[in-house]
Order: sequence, then C-alpha cells, then structure tokens
Amino acid sequence: MNNTVALTDDVVCPNTPVNADLLKLFAMIVMLIDHIGAFLIQTDDPLYRPLRIIGRLAFPIFCFLIAEGAHYTRSMPKYMGRLALFAIISTPPYNLVHGSQWYSRDNINVFFTLFFGLAAVYSISGLPKAIFEKIGKFRLAENRGVCALLGLPLCALCYMEAYWMDTDYGEYGVAAILIFWLLRKQPFGAWLGFAALTFVFYGYFIRIPNLTGGFEYYRINLNNVLTRLLFVPEARLYSFPQIQLYAMFAAVPCLLYNGKRATADGKFSRSVKYLFYAFYPTHLFCLWLIQLLIR
Repeated sequence: MNNTVALTDDVVCPNTPVNADLLKLFAMIVMLIDHIGAFLIQTDDPLYRPLRIIGRLAFPIFCFLIAEGAHYTRSMPKYMGRLALFAIISTPPYNLVHGSQWYSRDNINVFFTLFFGLAAVYSISGLPKAIFEKIGKFRLAENRGVCALLGLPLCALCYMEAYWMDTDYGEYGVAAILIFWLLRKQPFGAWLGFAALTFVFYGYFIRIPNLTGGFEYYRINLNNVLTRLLFVPEARLYSFPQIQLYAMFAAVPCLLYNGKRATADGKFSRSVKYLFYAFYPTHLFCLWLIQLLIR
C-alpha cells in the first residue's frame, strides 16, 4: 500500500529566516509559559492572565505545523503512529499535573487532538487513494473528488471522536488542522478561516462596565468590537475562554514561515523533529514535581 504524500512546492513563501524548526521551538517556549501560568500560578495572581494570553499562540502554531507536516511526511501512518504513541506516553504526566491520578477520563491531552486532526486529513487525502491502489483501481485512485468524498465520513468521525473524548481543544483543534491543510496554498485565507473558527468557538461575549458599577454583556459582532471593545478602555473579553481569541496573533510568525526546515535542502532536522515529542510529557512531569515542592 502506498502511504506517501506528494510534496507540494508551488506555495509561495516569504524569504525570511523563519523555518519550521524555529516555529516549533517558539511554540514550545510559549507553551511552557502558558503551562507555568496554568499549573504554578494562582488565578488571582497578576501574572496569571498575561502568561495564559502568551500561551494562546502555541496551539495554532502546532496545528499549522501538523498540516504542513502532512504535506511533507513520507508515511502518514507512521506520522499518526508517533502522535498516538506520545499521546499515550503523555497521559500520566498530563493527568498528574492536573491534580488527577495517572489516568483520568476528564483529562485527555493535546496529542490526541493532533492525532485526530492528522487522521482527518489522511481520511480525505491519502487513505482512499491508498486503498484503491491496493485493490488495483488506479483510475479511481487518481480521482481526487471521489477519494475526498469517500473519506468524508471517516473525517467526520475523527472530528466527532475529539468531541466525544473531550480532548484538549477538542473538535476546534481538528477543524483548525483541516483549515490549515485545505488552504495551505492561500496562507492569508487559512488564517482568516482560523480567525472565523476561533470566533465561532470562543467569541461569545464582551463585558462593559455600566453606570451602576456592574457589567453589561454584549454578543461579539463587528459593530460591538469597533464601538465597544476598541474604544472603551475598560472593556474586557469576558471569562477565560475568550482569551483564546488571542490565538489569532499566531498568524504573525506563521505568515513569516519560509516553507523550509532548518537545513538548506528542506529536510527535517531530526533532533528538532523529535524534540517536541519528548518535551511535552517531560515538561509536564517537571511541572508536576514543582507543584509537589511548592505545596
């Protein structure tokens, strides 16, 4: 069975030093900042909210890189296998740092979300084609429309599985990966799509102080954003989920991405390739140990 994905080199990228490895390292740093705020800082601490806002940049960058990796990987099943393996490895530290036992149904780490997102991409790209090639239906294998149509039910299942399992970022993450993959050739369109997705999932209300000292709540729309949020200094996005709107600023480093890995020939840097896999469970375990020391 042919599990390869063809390279696409027709995407116009800016001539900058920002390669995929630098993006990944940046995302790891802001993820660490976010998790320091989440697991080591009290919610009433002045540092808590800024740290969590900075951390909003990490997840969309990882989604972007998963979609990018789907175009370059030589084997989608192996790629998904690595994500699945580290999803399992990361389960104990992810649960421990959340104050649970080694396993909890309530805490499903982000590797599961990335896995389902990549599986959704494979469902409408390589999987139907590989099956047709295996059974000798080469004409159907070359029909992208038929392959995509047949893969849609499995793609929807991946989306719903992230929802049912309530993984970290859930179906929002799966949809983000699909958007970045489908609109890879239109980077600005991809980020506009991600912005729309984020507003749908998280842009519910803003709160405005009224004359009595209380708050009035407004559904976010273009008029409210322009006349209330931007021009009223006291206006704030309401409740924690709305800080996810800051994730849209991840577009800045990603739009500077030059389409390359660390090396000039565009190959993956092997050390950085596996750094994130090891870093995620390791830093969570270290944060859990720090929690034990400061209690």
